[in-house]
Amino acid sequence: MIKKIIGTIISVALSCALLFGDESLHQFAFYVLCVMNGLCWMALLSGGVKDDVAAQMRSRLWLSLPSSAFGLYAMIATGHTILAAASFMVTFLILVIAFRKPEVTA
Repeated sequence: MIKKIIGTIISVALSCALLFGDESLHQFAFYVLCVMNGLCWMALLSGGVKDDVAAQMRSRLWLSLPSSAFGLYAMIATGHTILAAASFMVTFLILVIAFRKPEVTA
C-alpha cells in the first residue's frame, strides 16, 4: 500500500508541475511523463501485467483512478493532447487486461 501511495504522490506532483510550474519545471514534468508513458507501453506490450500485478491493480483501483484522471486533465489543459491520448490508451488497456477473466484450460 505504501508503494501505491508514494506512486500516487509522485503522479500528482508531476501533474501539478505540468500545470503550475515555470518553464523549466513544466518541461521536466513533460519529459518525465513521456518516459513513464513509454515504460508503461513497454510493460503492456511485453506482457508485464500478470496475475499478481493484476490483483494489486484491482484492489487499489480507487486510489489510482483519481490521480490518473488528474494527470490526463493536466496534459490536456497544457496542450499535450497526444501524450494525454497515449496515456489514456495505455491506462485503459492495462485495466482491461487486469480485469480480464482468467482463461480456463480444458
